[in-house]
Amino acid sequence: MSSPILFIIGAGPNIGAHVAKAFAAQGYRIALASRKKPNFTVESSIHVSVDLTKPETVAPAFEEVRAQLGASPSVVVYNAAAFPPNDAADPLGSFDLASYRSALDVNATSVIYAAQQAVAGFKTLDGPDHSRTFILTGNFLNRRVLPGMLPFGLTKSAGAYVIWNLAETKAYEKDGVKFYFADERQSSGASAGKAVSGPAAAEEYWKIATQKTQGPWLHTFVKDEGYKDFNGS
Repeated sequence: MSSPILFIIGAGPNIGAHVAKAFAAQGYRIALASRKKPNFTVESSIHVSVDLTKPETVAPAFEEVRAQLGASPSVVVYNAAAFPPNDAADPLGSFDLASYRSALDVNATSVIYAAQQAVAGFKTLDGPDHSRTFILTGNFLNRRVLPGMLPFGLTKSAGAYVIWNLAETKAYEKDGVKFYFADERQSSGASAGKAVSGPAAAEEYWKIATQKTQGPWLHTFVKDEGYKDFNGS
């Protein structure tokens, strides 16, 4: 069997780079998708173009990975997010429809398109050794309320529901497919915020990708501690 493939959609310099390098070190071939070529390099990697504000570009990105690497990805990490501006003092007055629609495409609509393409590809993989895992990099806005986050929380929560629904309904359990919403926290349960750790994400994503069965869809974790259940909050 040829080396499995990790496909990272939204290949940023923190989580994207560390996850890519961690999986490459374990023998994975790496495909990176973003609008512009990443400013980091990973051995045995390719780059494909995608504009997640245009969900119709998601399927061609998967097709390009298959064309270049000769197989479908075994693990797909959706690591992109769009943050629409919002004034905490006037969240409704500052609501901008255009930026909201763009964020919805990135944070939710392209997520479900990516999950659709990922699962279609997982079904083509032979043998039980493939991971068949879809991971969405998340945050705690599907569980907590913060001022100035109305459109961002709304759109990220929509993406989280995609994962929750697919994991809980077990529609693809028979195909060995696993779905996770990965959310780094502080030990207190507060958001990791801008201090999110690329190395911690890489460690956790590898753990859940190598699990044989579906774990809790809401994979909350703490740097240097691993998975931590905050009782659904």
